[in-house]
Amino acid sequence: MFILIALAAHETAHLISALILRIKFYKIKITLFGFNLNAELESLALYKKLFLFLSGPVCNICLYSIFTKTEYKEFADINLFLAVINMIPIVPLDGGNICKAFLEMFLNIKSVCRYMIMTNTFFIVLFLVIIHMHENYLYLLLILMGLKGILEENRILIEKTIRKNYNLIKFKK
Repeated sequence: MFILIALAAHETAHLISALILRIKFYKIKITLFGFNLNAELESLALYKKLFLFLSGPVCNICLYSIFTKTEYKEFADINLFLAVINMIPIVPLDGGNICKAFLEMFLNIKSVCRYMIMTNTFFIVLFLVIIHMHENYLYLLLILMGLKGILEENRILIEKTIRKNYNLIKFKK
């Protein structure tokens, strides 16, 4: 029960941040990995992306701080766990989105997508090793998130390539 409350608080913080930043989103999906706000974030300034992506983990850290010395210590610990897990630098986690936002300042989108695919792959292998060594199957969820991120980054690469080729063909005519 506590995990659901902590997840809801985390995702609500993202939603409130999106509203504060006046980010226009056209669809909200509830998935296994939390809420997914379909929005155009490419043109968003870095500080706005950081505000949006950090709002969930910061909310969890605040809840941890509030409840750590109370009878709800278990709830506090769950919030700390969520904040730490969400900062792993794989997409679709907040840490991955933050990493991607910084990389976009220096690299083209193809390079960023390729870097994120490599990072996700590294962490998937790492989580597989942890599962093998410690038989902790909680990491399967992180593997699924990493695979989802790889698929998403590949989709972005394909879309960019199609748009570029379409514009080249259109320009030649």
